[in-house]
Amino acid sequence: MNASTPPEAGAGRRQLAGAPEGLSTLISDAIKDLQNMLRGEVQLAKVELKEDAGTIGRATGFLGGAALFGLAGFMFFILALIYLLSKVMPNWLAAGIVSVGLTVTGALLGLAGKDRLSAANLKPQQTIEALKEDKAWAQEQVQEIKDETDRVKQQFGSI
Repeated sequence: MNASTPPEAGAGRRQLAGAPEGLSTLISDAIKDLQNMLRGEVQLAKVELKEDAGTIGRATGFLGGAALFGLAGFMFFILALIYLLSKVMPNWLAAGIVSVGLTVTGALLGLAGKDRLSAANLKPQQTIEALKEDKAWAQEQVQEIKDETDRVKQQFGSI
């Protein structure tokens, strides 16, 4: 070998005859696969959270609608209903009856919005399940690498 020729890759390492050449490749591939899986899980979590955000937005719209209708109903209909009822009963009783009716309507709308909001699952369920599967897969890969390392040590331990 002259000065202009680069040394061969791995020339400084001792290669054991019969040793699996891919042990480092196996480890490297396992790490790359794990990185790719984690990237995929993060992407899945983003998609799930985006879908949940839409559900929460719609539920919040219902709650806002409940507040708006409750307020508008209180402001506009109360006067007309009180006036109508005051023709057959005292003004204070007419106002009380109308107020109770509008409050019940507002409460029902609020409960409908709350039910829709609580129905939204804020946990990215698919991502959680996939991460559990990935954890099990990664543990299997690590165990395989350990087993392969132990086998190589046993096979070449006496050298």
